[in-house]
Parts: sequence; structure tokens; C-alpha cells
Amino acid sequence: MNSLQLKLTQEQWRIQQFCPELEQFMLLQNVHERQRFKVIICVLEAINNILDHTEAGLEQIVLIMHCNDDRIIVDLLDHSTVLPKIEPHHCPEQMNEHGRGLWIMYNWMDEVRFQPTVLGTHLRLILLRRH
Repeated sequence: MNSLQLKLTQEQWRIQQFCPELEQFMLLQNVHERQRFKVIICVLEAINNILDHTEAGLEQIVLIMHCNDDRIIVDLLDHSTVLPKIEPHHCPEQMNEHGRGLWIMYNWMDEVRFQPTVLGTHLRLILLRRH
């Protein structure tokens, strides 16, 4: 299994600097273009949710990506309290400003799991690799 770990900063977020790093890492792991797109969009949605709905700052977020032959795993760790998440069953209406990111994550990933840790929250996103 190959891994990439990033500790995010305000500057990386502002210019989305970490997205090309994720893309390059997945390219080196021969991840299909459609799957790379799904992973990056879900990571952006997850980070945005952390920033919008918790007190955690970017400096408190650690992103770890693992790739092996059958799956891509993204772990996002932050210092916020786990809030109960209910899997959305429908995409929010177009004019609704909330819930779309969570809907995308649950529908594009094969597994979405939120769990408490000693320091805060651990979000795990898993996408099975389909060759």
C-alpha cells in the first residue's frame, strides 16, 4: 500500500495547491481518471464541511491517502467533535445551500464513516478500484 500524508494550510486551501498533489499521487498509482475526479471532489467537500460546520481550522486537518490494488482510502483527521451524520437519501433541492456535499460523498464513495478519536473526528472515505 502506498500512502500520502498532508497537513493542510490556509495557503494550500486558498489556491487548492493540494489537489494537484492528490492527482499526481493517484496518477502514480494508476487510478482511473473518473475515480481521481470523484476522490478529489469528495475530499474538497469533506474539508469544506469541516471548515463550515466545526470550530476546526485548516491547520488542524490532516489528510492521509492510501492506494492499494483494490481501493483508495482517504482519512481526514481534525480536532472537532463528531456530529451525528445521517446518510441523505435524496440530493438536496437546487436552491438548498446545505447537504449536497454529504450527498455526493455518500453516493460517490463505496464507504463513508465518521468516528470519534481521542483528538477529534476521523472521516474515512473508501472508493473501490474498478479496472
